[in-house]
Amino acid sequence: MAHKEVMIFQLGTNNWQSVEEPAPGSGILHEAHHLAYNAMPGCHSYSVYPSAVHAENPGREKVKVAKLPHKIPICESVSPVSDKRWHSMSDAEIEEYLKRLEDLCYDQMALGETETGKTYDFMIAHHCFLNQIVLQRVNQKRVAEGKKKIPQVAFCHGTALKMFNLEEKGDAEYPMRFKKMMEELKVFDDVQAVVTISEDNKKMFLHHFPNFEPANVFVSMNGYNPLVFYKHPDTLQEGLSKFTTKTYEGSGTECQTIPGDKYKKMVLFVGKFADWKRLDMVLKAAKLYEAKYPDCCTVIAGTGQPGDVKYYHEMAFKELGLEKTYFVGAQMQPELARLCSVADVGVFPSKAEPFGMVFIECMACGTPVIGANSGGPRDFVSEDVGFLIPDDELSVPSTDKLVNDLFSAVCKALDEDWKTTKGPNCHKLTERFSMNEQCAGIVDKLSDILKL
Repeated sequence: MAHKEVMIFQLGTNNWQSVEEPAPGSGILHEAHHLAYNAMPGCHSYSVYPSAVHAENPGREKVKVAKLPHKIPICESVSPVSDKRWHSMSDAEIEEYLKRLEDLCYDQMALGETETGKTYDFMIAHHCFLNQIVLQRVNQKRVAEGKKKIPQVAFCHGTALKMFNLEEKGDAEYPMRFKKMMEELKVFDDVQAVVTISEDNKKMFLHHFPNFEPANVFVSMNGYNPLVFYKHPDTLQEGLSKFTTKTYEGSGTECQTIPGDKYKKMVLFVGKFADWKRLDMVLKAAKLYEAKYPDCCTVIAGTGQPGDVKYYHEMAFKELGLEKTYFVGAQMQPELARLCSVADVGVFPSKAEPFGMVFIECMACGTPVIGANSGGPRDFVSEDVGFLIPDDELSVPSTDKLVNDLFSAVCKALDEDWKTTKGPNCHKLTERFSMNEQCAGIVDKLSDILKL
């Protein structure tokens, strides 16, 4: 079915990927959506996103960068590039942030209309938080000038909802502030549709905003880029030897090329160093399975704040005494695809992962996955492509039971050679998760809801 030709504006919460500024998942997805919409015949997407490093993105068209005077704020936990929480910011800082984004969005939207001669069919604010306020203000300003009100869409990634959960529970680090702000400003009265990334995500949104029309909330499972994530031809030995370890300042150790010829099996973890990603579980399980399989190594791709990097390195090497575990730091997507391709299994045991794009990307490279039976992965990970360990208590840090369950699952994956038996199923499953398919589906669904 042919999609409608639409004019879209998008406002992101996180930076796009660069060597100087690794991006969290929502930033990578915003960039991919921007490119996918612009590749659709007759469609245009103009975007704005914040950065703590860059003031422009000369490699991309139809995008402006909001250079911040501080790190990109985060809702909860940590990101690869920031530990600055929204709750640590004063009201004046929040207002300065809103105004900075509002002005840039207003200008970028006007530029898009001038360049194309078209008006916007809808605008998408990523995350159910301050971006919604920014676009609400932009709409109000445009309407006051006699322009048509543009339908506003929220793309719900999940971390803002986690923050609202913490506020609702009375967590001392997250006093009730921002959910109350959203309610007092009646932000979602001005939102016409909400895109969520999983059924759990949808339920959580409707819990926090129960007056929103449920029929206008729909699930769109995140897509991946098949031009990047596909099975690469390297052998395990060849692939591993292309990567160099990363250390932390003051570690007293030197970086080294991974000795690929020592190994015949590999377990891969990819993720930011946040407690809910449960890297501790992976490292503790590695102590068990690396002892059982002398020819098996573990590769950890990702990063976090300096204190978190040091914490997990010391856990691995000083506390657990791991000798076949390699930290390779943050990697660009093509390099992640190479690691996924040579791994025997990808292990991503996050607590209540909002969606789990890394699962899709790993499977697109023909590699089975192991995760936790909570959050978004429950929507698409079956025993045909991997396994989800029981996660009834959602424990952080990981319990001995979680560690032992993960150890058992990894052993099963290696003993039964899931790479051979489940790998073809993995690739077949991901065919329906391409970024182009996701974006075309979003346009079709929003066209129905908004009656375009």
